[in-house]
Amino acid sequence: MKIKEETYQFIFNLIPCIIFLLDENKNVIEVNEQIKMLGFEIEELKGKNLFDLPIFISKSDVEKLFENKNISFNIGILTKKREKKTASIQLTQSRENFILMIHDITEEEILKTRLKEENELLKEWFNLAEQSLAGVYIYDENLNFIYINPSAINILEYEKDEIIGKKKVLDIVYEEDRDKVKKLIEKRFKGELESAKFYVRIKTKTGKIKYCYAGGKVANYKDRKVIMGTIIDITDRIEYEENFKKEHQLLQDVLNGTIYAFSKIVESRDPYTETHQLNVSKLAEAIGKELGYKNEQIREIIWASLLHDIGKISVPSEILVLPRKLTNLEFDIIKMHPLVGYNVLKVIPTFEKISKIVLQHHERLDGSGYPAGIKGEKILKESRILSVADVVEAMVSHRPYRSALTIDKALEEIYNNKGKKYDEEVVLICIELITKKNFTF
Repeated sequence: MKIKEETYQFIFNLIPCIIFLLDENKNVIEVNEQIKMLGFEIEELKGKNLFDLPIFISKSDVEKLFENKNISFNIGILTKKREKKTASIQLTQSRENFILMIHDITEEEILKTRLKEENELLKEWFNLAEQSLAGVYIYDENLNFIYINPSAINILEYEKDEIIGKKKVLDIVYEEDRDKVKKLIEKRFKGELESAKFYVRIKTKTGKIKYCYAGGKVANYKDRKVIMGTIIDITDRIEYEENFKKEHQLLQDVLNGTIYAFSKIVESRDPYTETHQLNVSKLAEAIGKELGYKNEQIREIIWASLLHDIGKISVPSEILVLPRKLTNLEFDIIKMHPLVGYNVLKVIPTFEKISKIVLQHHERLDGSGYPAGIKGEKILKESRILSVADVVEAMVSHRPYRSALTIDKALEEIYNNKGKKYDEEVVLICIELITKKNFTF
C-alpha cells in the first residue's frame, strides 16, 4: 500500500503542469511540486479554498470552470512575486473530487504574439514592396531568388517565373562586376558586414547593360538567413552625366582655344614678346603645383598667365616695339594695360578671379608696382606667382631695347628682392625649379 502511495506521489509530482486536487467544497487537498514554478510551497496552499488562492487574477474565470466542466481556456495567473503569466486551465470531476490542471503557456503566447506581429509586418512589407518604384528582392545563401517585386522585374526585363527558382543573383550581374558583388555577399552572410550599398551593372534578358544602385542587408526570413534589398536603375542618370562631361569638356576645349587665340592676338602686335605669355604660364603653373594648388586654382593661374598682357591691345604698337627706353608718358600708357585687361576679362562669366589676377600682376609687395600701388597681402597670391614668372621670363627674352639676359641675372633679380617686391615663398620655389628640378621654358 505504501509503495502504491509513493508511486502515485512520484507520478503526481512528475507531471509537467500544476495540478490541484480539490474536495467537493473546492478546498485544496493536494497540489504537486510544479506549484514551485510560481514561487509557492505546497504547504502554503494546502487546505485553502480555491477561491482564496493568490494565484488567480480573476475569480470569475475560475467560476466559469465549474459552470463548464471539462473545457479548457486561457486565463491570467500570478506568481508569488505578483508577476503576471498566461496559463491554460482545465477542470475535470472525479466522483466527489475535482482535478484542476494549470499549464504555464506564457512563453508560447509571447512567441505567438511575436510571430503574429512578424507576419503582419512581413505582410505589410510585401504590400509596400509590390507597390515600390524601386526594385525589391530577397535571396538566400545559395544566391537563389526567393522574392522579386514588379519594379525589379521591369529593370531586369525577365518574367517573374524566369527569375524565382531559375536565376541566381550573379547570373544577372555584368561579368566585370561579379567578383565585387560576390565578395560583398560573402561578407554579409559571414557577419563581417551588416549592410552594403554599391553601384553595379546588371545584364537584362535582352543583353542590355544597365547601371544600377543596389543596397541590401542580412535578415531572417522563414527561419533562414537571407539578404533583403533594393535596386534602382540609374542608367539614364549615368548617360546624362557622361553626355554632360563630354559637353563640359567641349566647352573647356573651346574656352582654352579662345584664350590661346587671345594670347596670340596680343603676341602678333608685339613680335618681340612672341611666346612670352605661353612661357609665363608654364612657369606659373609649375610654381602653383609646387605650392599644392588644386586643379581649379592651377587652371585659373594658367588662363590668367595666358591673358595677363591682353590689356596691351590698347597700347599703340609703335610704343611696344620702340628700340629705346620709354619716356615717362609712354611708360604711363604701358602701365594702364593691367587695368584694361581687367576691364576686358571681368565681363566674362566665371572670370572674376582671373581678371583680378591679371589686374594685380604688376603690383609689388612694397607698393612700388602698378596700376594701384597696393601692398603685401592685399595682392592675390596667384598674382604674386604670375609676377615672378613674368619677370623671370621677360629678363631672359630678347627685347627691342636690349638683348636677352642670362637666367642667373633673372634669378639674382628676384632673389635680391624677395620679401620686398616679390613673394619670398614664390621666389624660393621658382629658383629651386630652375636650379634643382631642371625646369626650362
